[in-house]
Amino acid sequence: MSKNPTRNSPNVLFGLFSILFAVLLTLVLMQLFQSTGFLWPWLLSINIVTFLVYGYDKLIAGSERRTRTPESILLLLALIGGTFGAVVAMVLFRHKTAKRSFQLKFAIVLIVQVVAIMLYFWRNQ
Repeated sequence: MSKNPTRNSPNVLFGLFSILFAVLLTLVLMQLFQSTGFLWPWLLSINIVTFLVYGYDKLIAGSERRTRTPESILLLLALIGGTFGAVVAMVLFRHKTAKRSFQLKFAIVLIVQVVAIMLYFWRNQ
C-alpha cells in the first residue's frame, strides 16, 4: 500500500486557503460595491484566485525543491467557478495544455458546469 505524497502536501492546504481567500475577497467586493448578490463578486474572486494558483503552479513546475499544487486542487478551483481564470492561465502560461489526462478531466468539469447552467435556466423558465 503506497501513500499518496500529495494528499498531505502543504499545497493541499495552499489550495484550501486559496478557496478561503476567494471567499474573503468576495466579501470585500460585496462590501466595496455594496452588492447584495453573491454570484458576481464570487465569480470575479474565484477567477482571480484560480488564475494566480495556476500561475504559481507553472512557476514552480521546474523546481524539484517545491511541491506542486495537486491537479485535484486546480480542477476544484475551476469547478467552483474559476473556469475562465483557469483557461486564461492555461493559455497565457502554457500550463497543463499538453497533459491529456488533465485536459480530459478539465473537459469533464466544463461539461458538468454547462449541464448545471442549462438545468438552472430550464428549471427557472
